[in-house]
Amino acid sequence: MLFDLATVMTTFLFPKKHLLLSFLLLSFLFANSQIGTVANIDEAILSTTDRTYLSFGQGIGNYKTASGMKRLNPLIFEGQISPDFLFTVSEKRATGFAFFPKIVIRMYNETSFPVKTPSYMPSLLFYHRIKSPFTKKIFRFFTSEQQLAFLTYRISHHSNGQSGNYYTVNKDSVNFISGNFSTNAVEIAFSWSTVDSGAVGKAFMNGRIAYERQLDFEREPDLYNTYYYNKITLESHIIYSQKIKAYITYAFMFGTRKFGSKHLLDLYFAYKPFHKLTDFSIFARVYLGPDYYNLYYINTLRAFTIGIIADPLSIPIFRKQKNKRA
Repeated sequence: MLFDLATVMTTFLFPKKHLLLSFLLLSFLFANSQIGTVANIDEAILSTTDRTYLSFGQGIGNYKTASGMKRLNPLIFEGQISPDFLFTVSEKRATGFAFFPKIVIRMYNETSFPVKTPSYMPSLLFYHRIKSPFTKKIFRFFTSEQQLAFLTYRISHHSNGQSGNYYTVNKDSVNFISGNFSTNAVEIAFSWSTVDSGAVGKAFMNGRIAYERQLDFEREPDLYNTYYYNKITLESHIIYSQKIKAYITYAFMFGTRKFGSKHLLDLYFAYKPFHKLTDFSIFARVYLGPDYYNLYYINTLRAFTIGIIADPLSIPIFRKQKNKRA
């Protein structure tokens, strides 16, 4: 059954030339039995982009557009609403699904404080734990504790709820007022984590490498040369203590010859001042890359922002299985 699934994915969804996909599929095919029970797996499988946050304004920086460099948008706030609904299908919490009804909105500091063309970004993720020989070598310097490795598979959608023409009448610029933005994608990712399970909250490190492929199914045709088709993402989460956490994300996107390629760097530093009383942290963020707000992707955003992020301390916990006596 696993071989059939891998064959279908490589044949119909992805080009064979992608070595990353081949590596991930091999890890999937040679997955071994699970070790122990795992609880609080959020940090081990979720991406940085799955977090719920609220930033104040759009921060300090600039905005590169087709007509030149501009100031950042006059925002009251930017908010991402992304609760995660996890459903496990094994007693060891090593296999399951996660659904994210994600929405990104920006409220502008203009008359009536409008919210323009929100980004609707729901996704469904399937995950399962594997026994990977790579994690102990990668994190050997960090801890001798038991470590985690997961494969995740995601189906996602991104649209703005508009139905107008993508370009203006003269087709010399994007129709930011009522233009349609719609695309769908699939993603496969390999995540590995290490944790000091003897003192939960003391130390945690996570890495994630993902390959995303945009599909032509229900995709706005005029996105062909203006939006990427392939995306490779590298992420790392570091929890230093119950108060301090950092997220580091780098992505490389490429598409048609006319689109070329783009890079993205996203850095979060989160601090939880009252970790026993609150379920959120204060964060500072540096973002360099394409604007992630649907139609505005053609612009380059360079910004430093601050805000609050829903950040429960959910370090994976290992529970060793007790040997059953005959």
